[in-house]
Amino acid sequence: MITDIHVHLIGIREENGCRLHPRMLKGLTYRYLVRILGLGGFEREHLDEAYREQLVRRVEESDLDRVGLLALDGVYDHRGELDRERTNVLVGNDYCFEVCRLSPKLVPICSVNPQRRDALEELDRVREKGAAALKAVPSSQAFDPGESRYRGFWKRVAALGLPLVSHTSFEHTIPTHDQALGRPERLRPALEAGVTVIAAHCAAAGVTHLHEDLPTWFGMLKDFPNLYGDISSMASPARFPYLRRVLAHEPARERIVLGSDYPVPVLPCLFLPRLGFSRVRELHRIPNPLQRNLMTFRAMGVDEETLRRASRILNLSPS
Repeated sequence: MITDIHVHLIGIREENGCRLHPRMLKGLTYRYLVRILGLGGFEREHLDEAYREQLVRRVEESDLDRVGLLALDGVYDHRGELDRERTNVLVGNDYCFEVCRLSPKLVPICSVNPQRRDALEELDRVREKGAAALKAVPSSQAFDPGESRYRGFWKRVAALGLPLVSHTSFEHTIPTHDQALGRPERLRPALEAGVTVIAAHCAAAGVTHLHEDLPTWFGMLKDFPNLYGDISSMASPARFPYLRRVLAHEPARERIVLGSDYPVPVLPCLFLPRLGFSRVRELHRIPNPLQRNLMTFRAMGVDEETLRRASRILNLSPS
Protein backbone atom coordinates (compact mmCIF):
# COMPACT_ATOMS: atom_id res chain seq x y z
CA MET A 1 0.00 0.00 0.00
CA ILE A 2 1.28 3.45 -0.90
CA THR A 3 1.38 5.45 2.34
CA ASP A 4 2.10 9.11 2.90
CA ILE A 5 3.17 9.17 6.53
CA HIS A 6 3.40 12.93 7.01
CA VAL A 7 0.18 14.95 6.57
CA HIS A 8 -0.74 17.64 9.06
CA LEU A 9 -4.13 18.02 10.66
CA ILE A 10 -4.82 21.69 11.35
CA GLY A 11 -7.39 23.04 13.77
CA ILE A 12 -7.88 26.26 15.70
CA ARG A 13 -11.13 25.76 17.62
CA GLU A 14 -10.74 24.81 21.26
CA GLU A 15 -14.02 22.89 21.25
CA ASN A 16 -12.25 20.56 18.81
CA GLY A 17 -9.36 20.13 21.23
CA CYS A 18 -7.16 22.41 19.14
CA ARG A 19 -5.49 25.75 19.66
CA LEU A 20 -3.46 28.24 17.66
CA HIS A 21 -1.78 30.92 19.74
CA PRO A 22 -3.24 34.38 19.03
CA ARG A 23 0.13 35.65 17.83
CA MET A 24 0.17 32.91 15.18
CA LEU A 25 -3.30 33.87 13.99
CA LYS A 26 -1.79 37.27 13.18
CA GLY A 27 1.38 35.85 11.62
CA LEU A 28 2.52 35.44 8.05
CA THR A 29 2.56 31.62 8.18
CA TYR A 30 -1.13 31.43 9.02
CA ARG A 31 -2.14 33.90 6.32
CA TYR A 32 0.08 32.18 3.75
CA LEU A 33 -1.35 28.71 4.42
CA VAL A 34 -4.92 29.96 4.29
CA ARG A 35 -4.20 31.61 0.96
CA ILE A 36 -2.48 28.65 -0.73
CA LEU A 37 -5.22 26.31 0.48
CA GLY A 38 -7.86 28.57 -1.02
CA LEU A 39 -9.63 28.94 2.34
CA GLY A 40 -9.42 32.71 2.57
CA GLY A 41 -13.17 33.09 2.04
CA PHE A 42 -14.07 31.24 5.24
CA GLU A 43 -14.60 32.83 8.62
CA ARG A 44 -12.25 31.54 11.32
CA GLU A 45 -15.01 29.66 13.12
CA HIS A 46 -15.51 27.57 9.96
CA LEU A 47 -11.85 26.95 9.07
CA ASP A 48 -11.54 23.64 10.91
CA GLU A 49 -14.46 22.19 8.99
CA ALA A 50 -13.29 23.64 5.67
CA TYR A 51 -9.77 22.29 6.12
CA ARG A 52 -10.82 18.78 7.04
CA GLU A 53 -13.37 18.57 4.21
CA GLN A 54 -10.78 19.71 1.68
CA LEU A 55 -8.19 17.33 3.09
CA VAL A 56 -10.52 14.32 3.04
CA ARG A 57 -11.50 15.09 -0.55
CA ARG A 58 -7.87 15.32 -1.65
CA VAL A 59 -6.96 12.11 0.15
CA GLU A 60 -9.86 10.25 -1.45
CA GLU A 61 -9.04 11.57 -4.93
CA SER A 62 -5.34 10.65 -4.72
CA ASP A 63 -3.62 7.36 -5.57
CA LEU A 64 -2.53 7.05 -1.96
CA ASP A 65 -3.81 3.99 -0.12
CA ARG A 66 -3.13 5.36 3.36
CA VAL A 67 -2.32 8.77 4.82
CA GLY A 68 -0.83 9.26 8.28
CA LEU A 69 -2.69 12.20 9.84
CA LEU A 70 -0.65 14.01 12.48
CA ALA A 71 -1.87 15.38 15.78
CA LEU A 72 0.42 17.63 17.83
CA ASP A 73 0.54 17.89 21.60
CA GLY A 74 1.35 21.16 23.36
CA VAL A 75 4.00 22.43 25.76
CA TYR A 76 3.81 21.41 29.44
CA ASP A 77 5.12 23.09 32.58
CA HIS A 78 7.11 21.59 35.46
CA ARG A 79 3.89 20.29 37.02
CA GLY A 80 2.94 18.43 33.86
CA GLU A 81 0.11 20.83 33.04
CA LEU A 82 -0.53 22.36 29.62
CA ASP A 83 1.30 25.68 29.29
CA ARG A 84 -1.07 27.69 27.13
CA GLU A 85 1.20 30.69 26.74
CA ARG A 86 4.14 28.62 25.47
CA THR A 87 1.99 26.36 23.27
CA ASN A 88 1.87 27.77 19.76
CA VAL A 89 0.02 24.89 18.10
CA LEU A 90 -2.15 22.18 19.63
CA VAL A 91 -4.04 19.55 17.65
CA GLY A 92 -5.71 17.11 19.99
CA ASN A 93 -5.61 13.36 19.70
CA ASP A 94 -9.38 12.96 19.94
CA TYR A 95 -9.86 15.40 17.08
CA CYS A 96 -7.37 13.38 15.04
CA PHE A 97 -9.41 10.23 15.67
CA GLU A 98 -12.60 12.10 14.75
CA VAL A 99 -11.24 13.29 11.40
CA CYS A 100 -9.74 9.89 10.58
CA ARG A 101 -13.21 8.37 10.84
CA LEU A 102 -14.19 10.42 7.76
CA SER A 103 -12.08 8.26 5.42
CA PRO A 104 -10.80 4.68 5.55
CA LYS A 105 -7.57 5.99 4.02
CA LEU A 106 -6.77 8.15 7.05
CA VAL A 107 -4.56 6.69 9.80
CA PRO A 108 -4.30 8.46 13.19
CA ILE A 109 -0.79 9.43 14.31
CA CYS A 110 -1.24 10.83 17.79
CA SER A 111 1.04 13.03 19.88
CA VAL A 112 1.98 12.72 23.54
CA ASN A 113 4.49 15.09 25.11
CA PRO A 114 6.45 13.03 27.69
CA GLN A 115 6.37 16.04 30.04
CA ARG A 116 2.62 15.81 30.59
CA ARG A 117 1.52 14.43 33.94
CA ASP A 118 -0.56 11.65 32.41
CA ALA A 119 1.85 10.80 29.59
CA LEU A 120 1.90 7.03 30.16
CA GLU A 121 -1.86 6.87 30.57
CA GLU A 122 -2.35 8.86 27.37
CA LEU A 123 -0.01 6.51 25.51
CA ASP A 124 -2.10 3.54 26.60
CA ARG A 125 -5.34 5.34 25.73
CA VAL A 126 -4.42 6.37 22.20
CA ARG A 127 -2.95 2.97 21.43
CA GLU A 128 -6.15 1.29 22.57
CA LYS A 129 -8.18 3.68 20.41
CA GLY A 130 -6.16 2.77 17.33
CA ALA A 131 -3.20 5.13 17.03
CA ALA A 132 -0.75 3.76 14.48
CA ALA A 133 2.21 5.90 15.59
CA LEU A 134 3.26 8.97 17.57
CA LYS A 135 4.25 12.43 16.35
CA ALA A 136 6.73 14.76 18.06
CA VAL A 137 8.29 18.13 17.29
CA PRO A 138 10.63 18.45 20.30
CA SER A 139 11.89 21.93 19.43
CA SER A 140 8.34 23.30 19.35
CA GLN A 141 7.02 21.14 22.20
CA ALA A 142 9.93 22.23 24.43
CA PHE A 143 11.17 18.83 25.54
CA ASP A 144 14.53 17.13 25.08
CA PRO A 145 14.01 13.53 23.90
CA GLY A 146 17.59 12.79 24.94
CA GLU A 147 16.99 13.41 28.65
CA SER A 148 17.37 10.34 30.85
CA ARG A 149 14.11 11.04 32.71
CA TYR A 150 12.16 10.03 29.61
CA ARG A 151 13.65 6.56 29.30
CA GLY A 152 10.59 5.02 30.97
CA PHE A 153 8.38 6.83 28.50
CA TRP A 154 10.32 5.45 25.53
CA LYS A 155 10.21 1.94 26.98
CA ARG A 156 6.42 2.20 27.14
CA VAL A 157 6.27 3.48 23.57
CA ALA A 158 8.36 0.51 22.44
CA ALA A 159 6.28 -1.95 24.44
CA LEU A 160 3.10 -0.62 22.82
CA GLY A 161 4.64 -1.02 19.37
CA LEU A 162 4.15 2.64 18.47
CA PRO A 163 6.62 3.99 15.89
CA LEU A 164 7.70 7.59 16.47
CA VAL A 165 7.59 10.18 13.68
CA SER A 166 9.80 12.91 15.08
CA HIS A 167 10.75 16.17 13.42
CA THR A 168 14.52 16.39 13.06
CA SER A 169 16.84 19.32 12.44
CA PHE A 170 15.49 22.85 11.99
CA GLU A 171 11.76 23.56 12.24
CA HIS A 172 10.57 26.21 9.79
CA THR A 173 6.81 26.49 10.27
CA ILE A 174 5.94 26.32 13.97
CA PRO A 175 7.77 28.69 16.36
CA THR A 176 10.40 26.85 18.37
CA HIS A 177 11.75 27.09 21.91
CA ASP A 178 15.14 25.56 21.13
CA GLN A 179 16.14 24.39 17.65
CA ALA A 180 18.88 22.16 19.10
CA LEU A 181 16.17 19.86 20.48
CA GLY A 182 15.58 18.68 16.91
CA ARG A 183 19.06 17.25 16.44
CA PRO A 184 18.79 13.57 15.45
CA GLU A 185 21.29 12.44 18.10
CA ARG A 186 18.75 13.44 20.76
CA LEU A 187 16.67 10.46 19.65
CA ARG A 188 19.27 7.91 20.74
CA PRO A 189 17.50 7.01 24.03
CA ALA A 190 14.29 6.24 22.14
CA LEU A 191 16.18 4.12 19.63
CA GLU A 192 18.09 2.33 22.41
CA ALA A 193 14.78 1.55 24.11
CA GLY A 194 13.65 -0.23 20.94
CA VAL A 195 11.35 2.41 19.48
CA THR A 196 11.09 2.46 15.69
CA VAL A 197 11.93 6.06 14.86
CA ILE A 198 11.13 7.83 11.60
CA ALA A 199 13.20 11.00 11.41
CA ALA A 200 11.03 13.51 9.57
CA HIS A 201 12.88 15.12 6.65
CA CYS A 202 15.81 12.71 7.26
CA ALA A 203 17.28 15.44 9.50
CA ALA A 204 17.72 17.77 6.53
CA ALA A 205 18.36 21.21 7.98
CA GLY A 206 17.16 23.30 5.06
CA VAL A 207 18.92 25.40 2.46
CA THR A 208 19.26 28.49 4.67
CA HIS A 209 21.22 26.85 7.51
CA LEU A 210 24.96 26.47 7.95
CA HIS A 211 24.65 23.68 10.51
CA GLU A 212 23.87 20.34 8.85
CA ASP A 213 22.29 17.28 10.50
CA LEU A 214 21.91 14.98 7.50
CA PRO A 215 25.39 13.41 7.92
CA THR A 216 24.53 12.62 11.55
CA TRP A 217 21.39 10.79 10.42
CA PHE A 218 23.42 8.92 7.79
CA GLY A 219 25.85 7.81 10.51
CA MET A 220 23.10 6.75 12.91
CA LEU A 221 21.60 4.42 10.29
CA LYS A 222 24.63 2.16 10.79
CA ASP A 223 24.04 1.93 14.54
CA PHE A 224 20.26 1.59 14.63
CA PRO A 225 18.35 -0.77 12.31
CA ASN A 226 15.16 0.69 13.81
CA LEU A 227 15.90 4.18 12.41
CA TYR A 228 14.20 5.45 9.26
CA GLY A 229 13.54 8.82 7.65
CA ASP A 230 10.75 10.38 5.66
CA ILE A 231 11.25 12.51 2.56
CA SER A 232 8.50 14.98 3.43
CA SER A 233 9.02 18.58 2.32
CA MET A 234 11.71 17.50 -0.16
CA ALA A 235 9.67 18.95 -3.02
CA SER A 236 9.55 22.36 -1.35
CA PRO A 237 11.99 25.30 -1.54
CA ALA A 238 13.33 24.62 1.95
CA ARG A 239 14.61 21.07 1.38
CA PHE A 240 14.46 20.11 -2.30
CA PRO A 241 18.28 19.65 -2.72
CA TYR A 242 18.25 16.88 -0.12
CA LEU A 243 16.16 14.49 -2.21
CA ARG A 244 19.06 13.85 -4.57
CA ARG A 245 21.48 13.36 -1.66
CA VAL A 246 19.24 10.86 0.11
CA LEU A 247 18.52 8.85 -3.05
CA ALA A 248 22.24 8.70 -3.85
CA HIS A 249 23.08 7.27 -0.41
CA GLU A 250 22.47 3.52 -0.64
CA PRO A 251 21.89 2.75 3.08
CA ALA A 252 19.50 5.71 3.31
CA ARG A 253 17.60 4.62 0.23
CA GLU A 254 16.65 1.43 2.04
CA ARG A 255 15.32 3.34 5.08
CA ILE A 256 13.26 6.16 3.62
CA VAL A 257 9.47 6.40 3.49
CA LEU A 258 7.05 8.62 1.61
CA GLY A 259 5.87 11.87 3.17
CA SER A 260 4.48 15.12 1.81
CA ASP A 261 4.36 17.55 4.78
CA TYR A 262 0.97 18.68 3.47
CA PRO A 263 -0.08 21.51 3.38
CA VAL A 264 3.50 22.67 2.64
CA PRO A 265 3.54 23.57 -1.09
CA VAL A 266 4.82 21.05 -3.66
CA LEU A 267 6.81 22.71 -6.47
CA PRO A 268 7.98 20.38 -9.27
CA CYS A 269 9.70 23.35 -10.97
CA LEU A 270 12.46 23.02 -8.38
CA PHE A 271 13.58 19.92 -10.29
CA LEU A 272 13.52 21.54 -13.73
CA PRO A 273 17.18 20.68 -14.59
CA ARG A 274 16.48 16.99 -13.97
CA LEU A 275 12.93 16.67 -15.31
CA GLY A 276 12.79 19.15 -18.16
CA PHE A 277 10.15 21.75 -18.96
CA SER A 278 7.47 19.45 -20.39
CA ARG A 279 7.48 17.05 -17.43
CA VAL A 280 7.53 19.89 -14.90
CA ARG A 281 4.59 21.57 -16.63
CA GLU A 282 2.67 18.29 -16.58
CA LEU A 283 3.32 17.85 -12.86
CA HIS A 284 2.33 21.42 -12.02
CA ARG A 285 -1.01 20.85 -13.72
CA ILE A 286 -1.93 18.19 -11.13
CA PRO A 287 -4.37 20.15 -8.92
CA ASN A 288 -4.25 17.82 -5.92
CA PRO A 289 -1.09 18.59 -3.86
CA LEU A 290 -0.96 15.07 -2.39
CA GLN A 291 -1.06 13.51 -5.86
CA ARG A 292 1.41 16.11 -7.18
CA ASN A 293 3.85 15.21 -4.41
CA LEU A 294 3.54 11.50 -5.15
CA MET A 295 4.01 11.93 -8.88
CA THR A 296 6.92 14.36 -8.47
CA PHE A 297 8.80 11.90 -6.29
CA ARG A 298 8.13 9.12 -8.78
CA ALA A 299 9.47 11.31 -11.58
CA MET A 300 12.59 11.95 -9.51
CA GLY A 301 13.30 8.23 -9.14
CA VAL A 302 11.71 7.35 -5.80
CA ASP A 303 10.97 3.65 -6.12
CA GLU A 304 7.81 1.73 -5.27
CA GLU A 305 9.44 0.07 -2.26
CA THR A 306 9.94 3.48 -0.67
CA LEU A 307 6.34 4.45 -1.40
CA ARG A 308 5.07 1.30 0.35
CA ARG A 309 7.59 0.94 3.18
CA ALA A 310 5.61 2.99 5.71
CA SER A 311 2.63 0.66 5.51
CA ARG A 312 4.80 -2.16 6.81
CA ILE A 313 6.42 -0.03 9.51
CA LEU A 314 2.97 0.98 10.77
CA ASN A 315 1.62 -2.58 10.36
CA LEU A 316 -1.26 -1.36 8.24
CA SER A 317 -3.59 -3.87 6.63
CA PRO A 318 -5.65 -3.43 3.44
CA SER A 319 -9.16 -2.15 4.03
